[in-house]
Amino acid sequence: MDFKAPLTVEDELRMLVETRAREGAARVERVTTDKGIFWIKRPENPSWRYRLQKGDPRNAFERERTGFHDLNGAQAPAPRLVAEGPDFLVLPDCGPNLRQRLATQQDAGIRRDLLMDAARSLGALHGLGFAHGRPSPKDMCRSGEQELLLDFERYDRRNNTLKGQARDLVIWVFNVAAMSPQMRDDLPEALDVHSENAPSGVRGAAEDLCRKLVWANWLTKPIQMRSGNKAREFKAIPVVLDLFGSRL
Repeated sequence: MDFKAPLTVEDELRMLVETRAREGAARVERVTTDKGIFWIKRPENPSWRYRLQKGDPRNAFERERTGFHDLNGAQAPAPRLVAEGPDFLVLPDCGPNLRQRLATQQDAGIRRDLLMDAARSLGALHGLGFAHGRPSPKDMCRSGEQELLLDFERYDRRNNTLKGQARDLVIWVFNVAAMSPQMRDDLPEALDVHSENAPSGVRGAAEDLCRKLVWANWLTKPIQMRSGNKAREFKAIPVVLDLFGSRL
């Protein structure tokens, strides 16, 4: 008798990706299977104007694929790539992102713990010698007790340096301060947690970087004075500079 080996999860997902592609699926979609919930991500197919402004999306796709290969190989805090092809990546669902959880969690103590876990994971990523490229709470999800990092479209092996890690830290703190302002009082502790897990020079390099960005605070002062939630990114600038001891 001719017995066929059962399909692996990867085989089943590849077949699903092909089916969904023929059906004109979205570039990023969430799919539910009997093996669990997964996310399929494909390269963008933007207009020529978008390409001129942001570059070839295939490059971003390949950077992300390389990032997952590098981080998975080092058992870094990132989801494991379940399946892949020249025009798709499949990742397991890890639930709501950190920004959503910080916004909906009513318990301040739990919010603080979530932020510390995120700082610890970013520090661990840096401790393994990697730099994310553009870390943000919206690109972090949770597996067990660990925060995992997502979205490696800005990953570049050339940036796996102290300078790249310092830039990561400043960008992450900025995104927390801008998009999760209720967490600003917890950021000094988060910086300490990051430092406990990251290479010793990252914090100092981040402070050096912020000293070079002081001009941005003065240039955006009129915008920072807008009322309400307007221009929240600009209003986060002095917060970040204060945290790194660089505001003048």
